[in-house]
This record gives sequence, structure tokens and C-alpha cells, in this order.
Amino acid sequence: MYLYRRTGSTGTTSKYWSVKYRGPDGRYVIKTTRRESKEEARTVGQAWERAAQLARAGEFTQSTAATLFNEILAVTGQAFNAPRICSYLDRWIEGKKILEKAPATINRYEAVVIAFKKSLPETRQHGLLGSLTALEIEHFRNLEKQSGKTAVTTNFGLKVIRAALSDARRKGLLPINVAEAVELLPEHGEQRHPFSDDEVRKLLQAAKTDEEWTGMILLGYHCGLRLGDAANLSWDNIDLLNHTLTFKPQKTSRRTDKPLVLVLHADLTDYLEKLPTGDRVGQPLFPSLVGKPSGSHGGLSNAFARLMERAGLRTALGEAKSGKGRRFRPQTFHSLRHSFVSRLAHAGINADLRKELVGHSDSSDEIHRRYTHLDLSLQRQAIESLPSITLN
Repeated sequence: MYLYRRTGSTGTTSKYWSVKYRGPDGRYVIKTTRRESKEEARTVGQAWERAAQLARAGEFTQSTAATLFNEILAVTGQAFNAPRICSYLDRWIEGKKILEKAPATINRYEAVVIAFKKSLPETRQHGLLGSLTALEIEHFRNLEKQSGKTAVTTNFGLKVIRAALSDARRKGLLPINVAEAVELLPEHGEQRHPFSDDEVRKLLQAAKTDEEWTGMILLGYHCGLRLGDAANLSWDNIDLLNHTLTFKPQKTSRRTDKPLVLVLHADLTDYLEKLPTGDRVGQPLFPSLVGKPSGSHGGLSNAFARLMERAGLRTALGEAKSGKGRRFRPQTFHSLRHSFVSRLAHAGINADLRKELVGHSDSSDEIHRRYTHLDLSLQRQAIESLPSITLN
């Protein structure tokens, strides 16, 4: 390497030092370092020369590029802090925790990130975030599907990676989001089916000896409650005088402090009024179900599946899984929520009121935002338009 100051045609010598060295293709290169200090110029020139030597030897990697670039920036008192793949994804998860996302959502995000990191070769896990390719993300998607997961679950994983990289792009850490080039899998055939009125009657008949599951079914069918939300209600959530239910859905409680207030259907008030009286303050509505997990062996989902069997309700399962994925069930407790929404639609209740009744959040929907404080009288009209499921 040769360091010198150029002299112009007028005989004026440049204040900047230039460097002459053999480039990546073997030919000599002359470049200005844009440094007035000879020592600083030497540091820059030596970094360029080493990069060219490594390139000629086929050994110029992301790691060496980052190291050499850091050396050059150090001359100006700066540092090269380009994020690495694993460390960025871990920080992204921590950011979601700070934003107070629901624990169940955080757990699902973490599982995806762990699986994605494992899908990368060990040498790539700590590569620069900007070096991620669409092919690597497509490989992750394919591995997820091959492990036995459904298309819906596989697509969820891909969407999580897309969201993480979109966040990096918005922060100026990436020029583009390469995950957007990876296609989602078709999800046809894996849709939840609502229960018909006859099927709900069979469920109630099967639960006749279990008051708690009778109440759970009615809450799903007449209020659209999710399984965990229904199981964890207390008497403090119930106002029998005004026939209302007030609670914060687990799925959206981290996003808003506003509780959801629902008008109780006559079937529900009749059920609640027949339950034993006593000191109800702070007491769970369903003592044997409160605190139980929704999934896993012995969880609420499996208990409801056994109730369906007793009711003689057997639906065709999704395709068999050879790996760790569970077979898709087109009818679960969540199907009662679908039944509730479908019945509202069939009764002519407009979409915005339906969203309010089931607690659907849609921050991008300007129309829905105008219905944030719907009068309970509108709810009463809607709920009263739905027929009883317990009266013959």
C-alpha cells in the first residue's frame, strides 16, 4: 500500500491523503481517504487493502466486512452497530413485552422466533440482519409445514417474522422486508364451523348434570365469550339487576382499559338467577373451571371435546399430522362464538354493532371507532331479537 497526497494541475497539493493498493480484481486502485491526518488515512487504507486481499482469496465474509467497516468508522469516532439476526429478534420480543402484549401472544411469538433461529445454520444465526434472504425465510416456512403444523399455524409463524422485519424496516435498519416475498400457504378447508341450534341443544342436554358447563355454553352462544374469558368470570362481573356482564377480554385487555359491557340474554339471566345464593362477592362464577388452561391435557378445550362426544357431536377432523402439529377441529368451544356472530347477522344486526358485541378491535376501521360507546339500548334490541335456546 502506498500513501500520498495528490498534486493538481495547478501545482496545489490536496489536503487529503490518497491510497494506492491492489484491488479485489488484482488491478491497482487509487482512492482518496478524505482524511487530513496521515495516521487516520493509513488506518482507512489498511482496512481497504485487507478487504481486497480477503476478496481475492474468496474469504470476504459478512463478519470480516463488519469488522473492517467498524475500523474505518472508528477513525471518525463512530461505531458500526448493524443488528445481528438473533439479537434483533430477541430485542423485538422484549419490545413486545414492554408494550404489554398479552402473555399468551408473547408466548406464541417467542415460539416462532425460537423455531426460526433453529431453522438457520449456526453460522448464519449471528449474521447481519440485512443479510437475511427470502430463501432462508421460505425454508423456515417449509420446515414448519413439514413438521406437521397446519397451514394456519405455519402462516402465523411467517406473519410473525414479517412483522419483526417490518419493524426493522420502519426503524431504518433494513431497506426492504424480504419476508414479504415469501407466499403464505393456502388455508382452504381449515375454517371453524358454527354450531346449529339443534347442536347447541344437544350440548346443553349433555351438560344437564353439570351446571358450570351449562353456563359456559350459554355464555359462548349468547355472548360470544372465548373459553378462557368465560371460565374466569366472577360474580363481580355480573349485574343481575341491569342484566349486564362487564369484563375485560384477555386477548385485548393489554390494549385498552375500557371494559366490555354486554347485555345478558334472557336464557342467561334465567340460568344465573337459579344458581345458589350466598356470599357471591369476589367468588368465581365457575369454581371448578376458573384458572384452568384452555389447552393441554386436562384443559378446558379437551373437557369441551369430551362434552361434544357425550352429545353425539362428531365432526371430521383435519388432515392427520405426522409431526408435532395437532389435527384441526372445525368445531370447538370457539364455534359458539361463531354461532353468536352468525345469529346476529341473520337477525339483521349491522356489522359495527356485531363488532362491538363480540369485542372485535379494528383500529384501522374508522366506522367501527365511532361505535366505541354504543348505547346499551341498542344492545338490548339486538339481544332480545335472538330466540331462546332453552325454551321449546
